[in-house]
Amino acid sequence: MTVIDLLITIIVVTILVTIALGVMTYIAYKLRLARRPSQLYDESSTTQYFVLHEPAGMPEPGEADVT
Repeated sequence: MTVIDLLITIIVVTILVTIALGVMTYIAYKLRLARRPSQLYDESSTTQYFVLHEPAGMPEPGEADVT
């Protein structure tokens, strides 16, 4: 086996592994989409996990503290 044959073999194996990983990633993505839970909350309402914290005594946005 010459150096050229070895390089060709490495390139072909690399291409085949890349294609196989791409297909496996696509399948995993589709399986993840299928397992997505149903939407229990309306997306237009408030967020599920985070609550906006507004400190007391702070001016409203747009109100400049002109002194």
